[in-house]
Amino acid sequence: MTTGLIQEIILTRSIHAAPADIYGAFTTAAGWCAWCSETAEVDARVGGKLHIYTEGYHSSGEFMTLEPERLIVFTWNGDREPPVVIEVRLAAQGDLTEVIFKVTGQGSEQEWVNLSAFFERIWGHVLDHLKDVMENSKPEE
Repeated sequence: MTTGLIQEIILTRSIHAAPADIYGAFTTAAGWCAWCSETAEVDARVGGKLHIYTEGYHSSGEFMTLEPERLIVFTWNGDREPPVVIEVRLAAQGDLTEVIFKVTGQGSEQEWVNLSAFFERIWGHVLDHLKDVMENSKPEE
């Protein structure tokens, strides 16, 4: 049986927010809950666990790399998709932060065509929501 080729998709967003704020959105429970989940458990250290729960969906993972304000890499094992590795690169560009979001997994070319369409739709929507939250949320007083 073949395990398949390493496949990846890359999504990018330019967000009017500081890299530190976007980094926090991926490394704190409150950050995840603000843009992606109903509840979250986050242990933001290399080897630390990540659990996301929302609308009957659960995903778990483990942080592999954490470089404050620059890079977050974690595994992602969702209820409805095969396990993947997610890499989030942050690059400050003036008052914008470029977010480069890469999903890497294994599968045949045909399997990945279906998965990549799913990941692009789901993660594209979620990253658009992250952008909206980062750019339009008012700080609590």
